[in-house]
Amino acid sequence: MSNSLFIFVDETGDLGDGTGDSSPYYAELAVAIEKEYFPDVNRPLLSWRYCRNLLKEMDRPPKKEHANNFLNPFVELCRFRRMCCSCVYLLKEDYTGPYLKPNRSGYDPKKFKNFIHRQLFEWHFSVHPPRSENIEIVFDRFEVSEDDMVNLGRYLRNNWNLPNIKHIVHTNSIYVETLQLAHQLVNLTKDVIMGTATFDTRLLSFVQTKDITAI
Repeated sequence: MSNSLFIFVDETGDLGDGTGDSSPYYAELAVAIEKEYFPDVNRPLLSWRYCRNLLKEMDRPPKKEHANNFLNPFVELCRFRRMCCSCVYLLKEDYTGPYLKPNRSGYDPKKFKNFIHRQLFEWHFSVHPPRSENIEIVFDRFEVSEDDMVNLGRYLRNNWNLPNIKHIVHTNSIYVETLQLAHQLVNLTKDVIMGTATFDTRLLSFVQTKDITAI
């Protein structure tokens, strides 16, 4: 049996159109890890928790020099392809794609989210071709209904631009360390995109980013 590939996905930003209290951005990031390399990825996460006596969910990204320390091990892991990361993002004010703007026909926040999922995976597999036929995608199930899960599965599996996806899983990030890693990385990447980063941004060069604002 070929080695399994697990892809963990998280986003930052809300599904609003960018006006009022809505975020001016939306970004989504994938962390891909082959089964045999999970110990390599888990080791720095466990060390990070141990050194900081961190027992709760990692829901806030580290700042300044702490971010540098957090990122350094993953720079090396990505360099040797023990894991790989990709991200798509958009700035809502200038976004030309579908489903986001209430004043345009076809406005639908749920379809917008699925559309961004699709953009992420098409980008991810174009820059990181899978070495496994056993692909499992793991999403955070926060505010996702059973119907949403079914519709997303159909949407992704009916896309001929994507490889065959064996499993699509929705779970709670509180007990999945690698979903928490995706959460950290997407928020740090967002800081780079928005020009608010307080750390050495070169450390995030392992995240392959794509601007889909003018899609």
